[in-house]
Amino acid sequence: MEPRYRGSSKRQDEFGGLPNPNIYSERNRRGTRYKRDEEPPVTALVLVLAFVLAIFFFVRHVDYKLPTPLTVNDISENPSSFIEERARNDLKTLTSMGSRVSGSHENDILAVDGILRILNDIKNSKFAVHNLEFELQKPTGSFYVKFQDGLTHSYAHIRNIIAKLEPAKKTNSSDTILVNCHFDSVPGSPGASDDMVSCTVMLECIRVLTRQSKPLKNPIVFLFNGAEENGMQAAHGFLRGVEGNSSEVGHKWAKNLKTFVNLEAAGAGGREVLFQTGPGNGWLLDVYKKVPYPWGSVVGEEIFQNGLIPSDTDYRIFRDFAKIPGLDFAFIKNGYFYHTKFDSVENISPGSIQHEGSNILSLLENLGNLDFSQIQYSEEKMVFFDIFGWYMIVYSETVARMLNILVSVVVLVIAWLEARQSLPEVAWNIFSTVVAWVSGILLAVVCGLLLNLFGYFSPFHSHAMSVFLIFGIPCVLGQVLSFSFLLKGNEDSAWIAGKTTLALLLLTTTLFSRMVFSITYNLIFGMLGWYAARKAMSNSKERLGLYLLIGEMFPFALSMYLVTGCLDTFVPIMGRSGSETVPNVFVAILTTFTLTIPCLSGIVPILMFFKKTVLKFGVVLIAAITVWIIFVNGKNPYTDLTPMRLHIVEVDRTFYDRDLSTVKHTDAGFWLFNIDPNIANFMPEFTDKIPELRNPRELDAMTCKELYCGLPYFFPVRKLLRRTHWIPKSNGLSQEHKGRVRMEVTQDTYVSPAVRRVTLSFAGPDHFTVNLSPGKNFDLIKWSLTDEVPPATGHIQDNRPNYFVFHSRGIEFEMLDITMDFEKKPGKDNNQKDVLVDINFASFYLFGDNMKSEEMKDMLRKLPSWTYSLGWSAVTQMYSIPA
Repeated sequence: MEPRYRGSSKRQDEFGGLPNPNIYSERNRRGTRYKRDEEPPVTALVLVLAFVLAIFFFVRHVDYKLPTPLTVNDISENPSSFIEERARNDLKTLTSMGSRVSGSHENDILAVDGILRILNDIKNSKFAVHNLEFELQKPTGSFYVKFQDGLTHSYAHIRNIIAKLEPAKKTNSSDTILVNCHFDSVPGSPGASDDMVSCTVMLECIRVLTRQSKPLKNPIVFLFNGAEENGMQAAHGFLRGVEGNSSEVGHKWAKNLKTFVNLEAAGAGGREVLFQTGPGNGWLLDVYKKVPYPWGSVVGEEIFQNGLIPSDTDYRIFRDFAKIPGLDFAFIKNGYFYHTKFDSVENISPGSIQHEGSNILSLLENLGNLDFSQIQYSEEKMVFFDIFGWYMIVYSETVARMLNILVSVVVLVIAWLEARQSLPEVAWNIFSTVVAWVSGILLAVVCGLLLNLFGYFSPFHSHAMSVFLIFGIPCVLGQVLSFSFLLKGNEDSAWIAGKTTLALLLLTTTLFSRMVFSITYNLIFGMLGWYAARKAMSNSKERLGLYLLIGEMFPFALSMYLVTGCLDTFVPIMGRSGSETVPNVFVAILTTFTLTIPCLSGIVPILMFFKKTVLKFGVVLIAAITVWIIFVNGKNPYTDLTPMRLHIVEVDRTFYDRDLSTVKHTDAGFWLFNIDPNIANFMPEFTDKIPELRNPRELDAMTCKELYCGLPYFFPVRKLLRRTHWIPKSNGLSQEHKGRVRMEVTQDTYVSPAVRRVTLSFAGPDHFTVNLSPGKNFDLIKWSLTDEVPPATGHIQDNRPNYFVFHSRGIEFEMLDITMDFEKKPGKDNNQKDVLVDINFASFYLFGDNMKSEEMKDMLRKLPSWTYSLGWSAVTQMYSIPA
């Protein structure tokens, strides 16, 4: 039966459900759009759904597509190409010693010797036109960085291996390119992807470059740093550290650096993504886009630099301390393996090393022959994104803003004309769209809250793309219902209403964000498809097909490409996002927001014309998803390969009296911090099966009376890990642990009537932290760690500031001395209870026999297989120096 339209007996041509002004329906004499009594044929809906699924599977195929890895058998035909097999063999050798914590024998001796041996082999086989030198650096230094709550780093005798490749015949160019990786790892992890694979990529690039008949014009410095996991200390040591008794600041090859390439990982396998550039200097992106497999987006840059990902890289050090522009790359697939025992060579997919290696080799060849004297340096930020790994689009922020404003104004003018130049109608269209979008997102959030209520926490954890079903379907249904209600009798306006709202959003955000480029192309292609379909075709299905082909295919695919990459990154991150995150709500908002605005603004209005069918189908899908969550996935979303992270520290605490030698009291316990936000929900299961974890006491780091709750925080992450669990135990750590930890006051004098100088000397293992909080009547005005006292990490009771110091050293023992000047606040008199400074001194045993006691090992063995448990020991000493 053909549908008939109210207000006219004339049958209108179908546009297959596309809500398109002047295409789908003509206005009657009174200017009111016609409304159908019946839905279009379901075949049109099938076409739309098939289009959506085809785009989804296309972007997933592109995302997982890797080049064929080259083997040693391919060398004869590819003598100047990157060979994955050689790099993989190096990787197996350099990770064979297991975890490589900075300061350990495995890192400071075995890994160093392994890298130097490979460099020596490369040097012995190089062509004579090249000069290759390499050195071992052991820098000492300190610096402040605003990471999380902010901290001051201190380091001594950490390891760097530095290689320099340049022409054997000296040239006029001293403009140097820096390439950086790190070979240390976190405790318990082989660190294959993070980050030894990048080091083997660099080694293979050196191998290939030194076997070419023509040398590069510019020198390249390859920095293999051995203390990135300590908070980027080794990169700083290369730039600003001092070695031995030398007065020279920084390594000699850190001079004349023009740009840098940083190689990192937050996952295992897949492609490496370019996620930070500059600052400014679009010429770097122009060089990068020549690589064979470009992948990157300004979306990742803005997300990372706005602190939405709880991590940092050496890029910050080179940007802030060397003041040079650079490129930051990272593997991000399989974030479940990041910083776990699963970060092994076997879990790096074939072709992954070839992908990064081919790109970095090409990039270095281009940079190595670049004439830096011809470069036009600029601080202007850039918009960049790749087209499905085939090509990189790059243009300046100024061009982006001009384009965005032009597109927005054109679309708003068209919307005004389509509304018969009626501002109230335009306003109503915008209002309806905003309500529909918000309704869809809120409905998804409600679903997330209901999942929490019934105990289904993070059901998407092991299946990142399931979020499209869990939260995307309710979001679409909410939008369809909202549009249908608000635009009842005028449904054809939904399409133009969505584009109008997108144009207004683009216009208002273009000055604040560069990642709105996807909206720009959504509008450009959408309007082109709109006009082409209504002018070129008379058949309804052909119109729909043409509109989808021109108006939706590219922008929808581009947006879906970005959204799936974002979700692939963030879903595993939820498992290490800290105690204050609510994953079901966060992921519901992230999924539906990114789906609603860049992806579905042109698709949902089409679905409105199949409202009854869409609602029925949506209800069936929601029922199926509910069955899957309850009966298949269950209340435990974790698996052996996508585990819950459990970090447990066996802590021995000593609280000293004001004389700094008398012990007030001691205690001990297991400290379990909620790196996975769902840990608190699973505590009953853990305590039921593991006696050692029974009777946990929840602690709030923001309300504790003691400095950092008297606990051994490794980094200043009170906000990230605000809620933790303390399980008291009767016996503390051995004397072997405690005997190595001590603090001494080696100087205490007045340099003026109001300024008191104190020097504290700390002895401990290779990693420890010192938290300092001046008394309420004193200010810390100077110290020996940095030229100026940095901003306070935060404040404790009485609004007292505290300063967080993280110290690490190489395998050689050395004490840390900190000299501080405290100034009494004007008008403040001392009394017997006043404190000059409170101190939390925490030492960590992160490797070797002292890492875990037998009691801890026995407890960790009892944990379920779907958890990844990392345990270590810590000794905490609390002091209060009287005023």
